[in-house]
Amino acid sequence: MSIEQQALSGLKWTAAARLLAQAMSWAVTLIVVRLLAPADYGIAAMSAVIISMFSTVADFGLGASIVQAPSLERETLARITGLAIVLNLGLGAVVALSAPLAATFFGDDVLQRVIQVSALHFGLAALSVVPEALAYRAMNFKWTASIDLSSNLGASLATLLLALHGAGVWALVLGSLAGATVRSALLLGSHPARPVFRFGGLRRHVAFGGALATSRVAWNLVNQADVLIAGRFLSTSAVGVYAVSLHLATMPMQRLMGIVNQVVFPAVARLQEDRPRLRERLLTGLRLLGFVSVPVMWGMSAVAPELVALCLGPRWRDVVYPLQVVSLLIPFKMVSGVISTAIVGVGAATLDLRNTVVNLVVLPVAFLIGVRWGVDGLATAWVLALLVVFALTVPQTCARLEIAPLDVARTLRDPLLAGGVMYVLVIAARAALDGVPSLYRLSALILVGGAVYLPLVSLLNRAIWTDLRRLLAASRA
Repeated sequence: MSIEQQALSGLKWTAAARLLAQAMSWAVTLIVVRLLAPADYGIAAMSAVIISMFSTVADFGLGASIVQAPSLERETLARITGLAIVLNLGLGAVVALSAPLAATFFGDDVLQRVIQVSALHFGLAALSVVPEALAYRAMNFKWTASIDLSSNLGASLATLLLALHGAGVWALVLGSLAGATVRSALLLGSHPARPVFRFGGLRRHVAFGGALATSRVAWNLVNQADVLIAGRFLSTSAVGVYAVSLHLATMPMQRLMGIVNQVVFPAVARLQEDRPRLRERLLTGLRLLGFVSVPVMWGMSAVAPELVALCLGPRWRDVVYPLQVVSLLIPFKMVSGVISTAIVGVGAATLDLRNTVVNLVVLPVAFLIGVRWGVDGLATAWVLALLVVFALTVPQTCARLEIAPLDVARTLRDPLLAGGVMYVLVIAARAALDGVPSLYRLSALILVGGAVYLPLVSLLNRAIWTDLRRLLAASRA
């Protein structure tokens, strides 16, 4: 089986598992968000900032170095396993001990206990770093997809049951731990790894992983800077509103990019010596990604008032504006994410770090300015700052992959034109449907969007359907 066929098979299995997990997650989220208060989500979001800041560096990029390495020896894997265990357990202890400082910074006593319990994630992650990397290196996506589905099911069910029993913020904390426990148990059972606590001979893995881990730390600071700043200057309820709006806007991206990046990284690593072939496959993938992401995300933005009113209820009405503006930028962020993953796949971890530093400089400054206007100001700052970052990073990244930035722009041109017309006509249809009940209005607006986008994008670029047919045919094969 060729690398492309393995990648398509991986997309098929991973997409099936993620879409099912997405459906479960959305259903559970829409129930749980009505059971919990905005303050519960605010506390969970602040805890997630602390945990994620450390968890991104906990394996020191060793898992990625296993996937990217041209060759591996059994003894090397054993030593990497030992190093991963030491790093994860050590950082978990640091997080638990520093919880009182975090609670003081954010001014919330409950946060201390939440962080200390959440630190158990590091112990679970210590067991799964090497098994997970070996599964991705082998491109065994059918197995990893089943693990993703099982862990998401465990997390969703645990969160829902705890929320129904009045657990409050602990429903979110313990539900996440339940999913992580399922994931680690399955991975460890499939690829048991014997740890050796001697770390000589790992220079190449530590060098590559160190650059990647540094980039991840900086990137995580970028991703969490808005919540950190919001937690310092806004109320817990306002942080909860912002976290929920960002979660709803980015959930489709996170699920889809989780599918794509799991396949792109090992596939690019295999194709890194064949740049013309790699270029062709990346541009085709980006074209299909734009075709799907623009109508979904811009459509969500266009119907945000009805979506929030029906799914979340009146106390979450402040979510509407952040959801609208953030959703508009998600297709660009998806394309940028694929390119960033490809950069790491060809071994350019230093360039990835440089791009992350640009994000680290631009975004926090924008958030510190935007927070003066509350949640809406933060959301607007997020969008404007990312546009600046794209302009500063995409050209250099494309050059490293030997892809012209203009070629990347062409992959999004037709979906963006069709999506823009769709957006305007959906807004016009809302005015015509004023007074119609929200459920019927939402259904009508979705139909209008689909009826406008699909024919228009087909008129602009008929070749997209050829790409889709080839993708489906290859997946069936």
